[in-house]
Amino acid sequence: MSRKYVYGVHGVREALLAGNRVSRLYLAKESRAKEAAELIDLARERGVRFDFAPQAKLNELADTREHQGVVAAVSPIDYVSLEACLATCPPKAVLLALDQVQHPRNLGMILRTALGAAAHAALLPERGGALVDEEVVRSSAGAVFHMPVVNAGNLANALRALRDEGFWIFGLDGDAEQSLFDAPWPDRVVLVMGNESKGLRPGVRRVCDAFLRIPIDPRLESLNVAVSAGIALFAAANAHGALTAQPK
Repeated sequence: MSRKYVYGVHGVREALLAGNRVSRLYLAKESRAKEAAELIDLARERGVRFDFAPQAKLNELADTREHQGVVAAVSPIDYVSLEACLATCPPKAVLLALDQVQHPRNLGMILRTALGAAAHAALLPERGGALVDEEVVRSSAGAVFHMPVVNAGNLANALRALRDEGFWIFGLDGDAEQSLFDAPWPDRVVLVMGNESKGLRPGVRRVCDAFLRIPIDPRLESLNVAVSAGIALFAAANAHGALTAQPK
């Protein structure tokens, strides 16, 4: 599968209006098109992430210079709202929040693992992280089609909303005092994983109720974010008894 993009003011506007799984809107930094403000407003109404990018980036995405300074990435999946996620959330639930995870392969592996660990949904921030695109689908081996993905908008605000609904917010941090394996596991938990190189952003850290670390051999500095997410997800699943073996 190749990545899918819609370009041009009219085409992008129609895609946004039709709800064609637009996952991100790109606007040229150099563009002064009067339609840009209208498209941004429409993207906000639809909960679509948007970024300003150099003209050269848009040329590459659209594979043409005739894009009018506007390109939209079309996702292979439908995102769900936080409200819809909560409406289907069971009394015991684990949610996974990814704070600007950058690499599509990491995102795909994390979403596949989240499905295997019986997580209820994964939350992605509005801006700054990888999109769910065809590379993510490949890396997840198709698991992403079965794993609800929430377009969380402002991640810190989404975590506050979840806390108001009775969720405990656990941030994963290699310097935390408490081990993941010694932590109590409330019935409703959000596991928050940070960016591959920068970790959790300060605004997200301030929302966390506690921080947990994965104890590792001191000869190793850190674990890949996808590996860390897998360990944390299965620790939570085990604590909740979510994967009790069924007789064949």
